[in-house]
Amino acid sequence: MNAPESNTTSSAAPDSGSIFAPQLSSHTDCITCRVIGSGAFAATGIYALRMARPSAPGSVVGKRIMGGLGVCFLVASALRWRM
Repeated sequence: MNAPESNTTSSAAPDSGSIFAPQLSSHTDCITCRVIGSGAFAATGIYALRMARPSAPGSVVGKRIMGGLGVCFLVASALRWRM
């Protein structure tokens, strides 16, 4: 009969007694990256809000969805600028 082999190599995982605390990143984007990222989100949000206007073709439900997406993209633009 063979005895079960034990794996005695150490792993990079923390001990069960230690608490895992992720380190906060101090990374900040350059101003160009923030402007381009925020601008892309804002332009997409404005486009979606234009598609939600009453005179645009489409169903009422589709326009409400586009309006919601437009607001979400504008919020994402503001968050992208602040982060």
